[in-house]
Amino acid sequence: MTSRGMAVLSSSRLLLAAVWLGTLDFRKLVRPDEGRYAEIPREMVATGDWVTPRLNAIKYFEKPPLQYWATATAYTVFGEHHWTARLWPALCGFLCVLFTWFAGRRLFGDAVGFYAALILAASPGFIIVAQINTLDMGLTLFMTGTLLCLLLALSEPPAKKSPWMIAAWACAALAMLSKGLIGIVLPGMVFVAYLLWHRDWRLLTRLRWSWGLPVFFIIAAPWFVLVQRANPEFFDFFFIHEHFRRFSTGEHRRPGAWWYFVPVLMFSMLPWIPQLVRALVNGWKYDARPGSGSGKPFMPARFLLLWSILIFLFFSRSGSKLPSYILPMLPALALLIEIGRAHV
Repeated sequence: MTSRGMAVLSSSRLLLAAVWLGTLDFRKLVRPDEGRYAEIPREMVATGDWVTPRLNAIKYFEKPPLQYWATATAYTVFGEHHWTARLWPALCGFLCVLFTWFAGRRLFGDAVGFYAALILAASPGFIIVAQINTLDMGLTLFMTGTLLCLLLALSEPPAKKSPWMIAAWACAALAMLSKGLIGIVLPGMVFVAYLLWHRDWRLLTRLRWSWGLPVFFIIAAPWFVLVQRANPEFFDFFFIHEHFRRFSTGEHRRPGAWWYFVPVLMFSMLPWIPQLVRALVNGWKYDARPGSGSGKPFMPARFLLLWSILIFLFFSRSGSKLPSYILPMLPALALLIEIGRAHV
């Protein structure tokens, strides 16, 4: 990249950061979600108990603590404000855009990385959730990190022990600390689907299990151990009630038809809808071109395609639906749109 291109890129990132982070204090927190996720870390700071989350002094085990910890840290350093309550999701959204640029650039070229990041940063659904104090943007960052690190690692020569694979395990642990099992179930589901579709069983040997599993448990396990010791009721409520019952039943009173996420997706990617279908098709064709290698080369665009489709189908099947649930598919769609435009 030329010096002029680097200057333009740096200016673009500074402008994005200013716009992205400069509007966090423009409005008051909206109840119930923003108030809830602002109050829990405030009580952590007030009580000094960073293990057991509490809301109005009542134990709150619905979600893991990563965002609570981040917001409590922001309160400690910068004080309690509307913008510090929203700082973590805004930073996560900003970092997700940057990592989409970085990974897209390495996998598909400078233009794809830059314009895919621009598409993501300009998508209404992504912008809105990044400015709201909920847990979905943190999950999106670390789930995107898991899957993009997998793409980076598996796109390298098989003999290379890529550090990106260890980064994928670390991101999976942080995704689990962001919103629970969904942070590892969905990336695992995408990987297994790709594995079964292409029958490339060698990929299982490239996951670096002997390093990856210890990294995952070192990051993810301590809080679960500590909170279970302090609260014997935690396991049943968190894993059974908040995961399996939430997905399989309408107990949380968030039902929706099978097409619930169709209009959500249309709004979320509003400027890019005309390119979306063509992008999915051309993303498939991009990997199928001659010269991709012998045997069974790894096909990153098809991996992105599975990433998008499976997340959409998974939450469409769920008995509990909210518009922000499909946010983790947007980085993959942004990359596919640009791959489709650049490689037709």
